[in-house]
Amino acid sequence: MKTKLSKLVQQLNAENAPSDGWRAEDRVVDKPEEGKVYALTGGPGSRCIANGNSWSESEVTDADPAAGENEA
Repeated sequence: MKTKLSKLVQQLNAENAPSDGWRAEDRVVDKPEEGKVYALTGGPGSRCIANGNSWSESEVTDADPAAGENEA
């Protein structure tokens, strides 16, 4: 059985919505911040946007090792 994406989204929202409906404070706000560096792509398991991580999870800090760099 084929289900259109829009129908599936409606069904999932109906099944998982709070009984009193969604409120503005339920919304997750995760946006990139100016002046910060984020990993957009990376290898399997790395913290990056392409792997489904949030902007805050994908932030690059000086303590993070470079992609592909191993500690020896």
